[in-house]
Amino acid sequence: MYLGARSIRSAGRTSGSIEITLPTQLQVLEGVNCRLMVRDGSCPEIVLQPDLSIAQALFDALWQKLRLALGEIDELGDFSPADFTLALFPPHHWQERPPLTYADALAVLRQQDLTLSPPSPLSRLWERAGGDGEGDGALARLLAFLAVTAGYRLGLKGALALAFGDAVAYLITGTPAGLGTDFERGMAHRVFWGEGRAQQPMGSPFDDRVWQQARPGLRRVYDQFHAWQQNPEAYAVAREKWYRALSVEMGVRKEMQI
Repeated sequence: MYLGARSIRSAGRTSGSIEITLPTQLQVLEGVNCRLMVRDGSCPEIVLQPDLSIAQALFDALWQKLRLALGEIDELGDFSPADFTLALFPPHHWQERPPLTYADALAVLRQQDLTLSPPSPLSRLWERAGGDGEGDGALARLLAFLAVTAGYRLGLKGALALAFGDAVAYLITGTPAGLGTDFERGMAHRVFWGEGRAQQPMGSPFDDRVWQQARPGLRRVYDQFHAWQQNPEAYAVAREKWYRALSVEMGVRKEMQI
């Protein structure tokens, strides 16, 4: 990925100190230890290799939470990087392997004001009540893409696997990742919480008790998605009824405002 050209500046010939202003995209690496390498030859290169082990540990920690929550359905197995597209930044397109980005992982860690190096225990994450911020959407994306792969392993396919991942992230964090539609999220909310109940705060997504309490509800959500996959006609009818009811409700509200 070409990020542009920059000049190297010196603080003085005797100081040995030089600096280079990196592109703004690389601000995500603030606080991350980097290994500096020089590749000599006809076209010398200076390479910064960031230590992203704490981000990789975050991926695995979140997978273990999903493994705990979805264990009633079937055993998910271990986290495997080969099931994902690992990248520093979100890719523009992806097909079979959901993307996990280090930028999202670092945003989640940074939101909690953790020192990225040396790594802090992941159990400290989300100890404080989180507000709206960059880390909220990043956490939802990570959980959603991890849950998509979990859905694959549990037999879901295509758009329903994407919508299942989106629903899991939404139910746990309250933030959608945009992989599904309002219909799937709305139905997942109803199945998970029950008819007429509002979204409840789940607590820290790094607390095992949150995922244990979510087990029955997530099992019901999975069963609904699996039933839709087994009966596409019932899925289409449910979507049509949901959007028809939404249109009627919006029309009533509009008339009341007038």
